[in-house]
Order: sequence, then C-alpha cells, then structure tokens
Amino acid sequence: QLAPTPPVTPRRKAELHTELAAGYYERGQMSVALDELKMAEGDDPSYPRIYNVYGLVYTMIGEADKAEANFQRALSMAPNDSELHHNWGAFLCSHGRAAESIPEFEIAARDPLYKTPEIALTNAGKCSVVLGKNAEAEQYFRRALSLKPLDTSAAYNLALLKYRERDYDAARLLMRTVMAQNNAPPQALYLGMCIERRKGDQQSEDSYVQQLKNRFPQSPEAQNLDGKDC
Repeated sequence: QLAPTPPVTPRRKAELHTELAAGYYERGQMSVALDELKMAEGDDPSYPRIYNVYGLVYTMIGEADKAEANFQRALSMAPNDSELHHNWGAFLCSHGRAAESIPEFEIAARDPLYKTPEIALTNAGKCSVVLGKNAEAEQYFRRALSLKPLDTSAAYNLALLKYRERDYDAARLLMRTVMAQNNAPPQALYLGMCIERRKGDQQSEDSYVQQLKNRFPQSPEAQNLDGKDC
C-alpha cells in the first residue's frame, strides 16, 4: 500500500511560484512573473526569494522605487544571501550608485558556495570602470579569469579596457579568449575590428568585418564599419 502523499506546505507553494516567476522573468514575460510572485507572496510572505525576484522584475520594467524596496525587504530577511547581494549590486550600479555596488559584488564573490563568482567579479570590474578606477577594474577582470580562464565576458571587458589604454597587444591577446568560444557578440567583433585596425593588420580586420556582416547584419556595429567609434 502506497504511503499517503504529504500535504504541500505554504512554503513549498511559495517556492514553486517563485521558481515559475524567475523562469518567466528570464523569458521576458514580466506580467506573468508578477502574477506568480503575488501568488507566492499569498502562500508564504516570509520567503525571501520572492522579493529578490520582485526586485529583478521591477528593475526590468523601469519601476526603480519598487525594485529597491523589494531588494531591501529581501536583504532584511536574508542578509547572507549572495545571489541577492549580487542582484542588489547590479541594481545599484545601473542606477548611478556604482560605488555602493562594489561591496555587494565582493560579498557574492567571496562566498565559497556562490556558483558564479566570476560574474560578480566581472560586474565589479565594469562598475569600477564607471567610477574611473581602471586599475581596480583590471584586478577584478583578472580575478574573474583566474577562476574561469575562458570567461568571455571578463576577457572582453578587459580587452576593452586595454584597448582604451592603447595597449593593443594585450587587447589582441585577450580577444583570442573571446573568439575561442564561437559565440562572440557584435560588440566583441567590433572591438576586434578596431584592435586590428590599430595594429594595421588588414586581413584580421577584414575577418572581423565579415563576421559582423554575416552574423549580425542588422546590428549597430555592422552599420558602423567605417570605425568612427574606434
């Protein structure tokens, strides 16, 4: 005889609705995500991740005040949640508060249980660039690459930093990591084109140009192949 199925607790219902909300958020279906979060909150308003995902959704739809309120509520309930600190840091950096964002990324990156510390470190580097702290930014990008040597985001951002510092050899070397993954976005291809133009390597420059034309013909980068932004 089968044992009776245990009842689904309010917390479990809240977890399930929050997972669904996160999935809808990732697919860009924000109104459905909000509906799921409301149901989760009705099931168990003490579940912190509800307010983390609320913060992400409200950030995406441009309701910064609601996003901040939900991130703060989540932090008050789960002050040691590294994913939450990372998301809060991303919000701060994207809303003109880059200096406040760096410690949040550091909290996430230092947590040995956090699954993607290289992303937190790369974001700390990008926000350091916003602050004009290029030396600190380079340290963050290199820390990210030390954890994940083939991380394309860290390699691209460090290549861009080196390009702006006119260290074209270092930028070119970093682009090898970016291009090794076969999924370089148009911004990276454009940077590669600019680097090779500065180096005077016409053949390599043409290779980047052709990839932009073939893979991303409608992109702003493909519309600006004269390289005025280089």
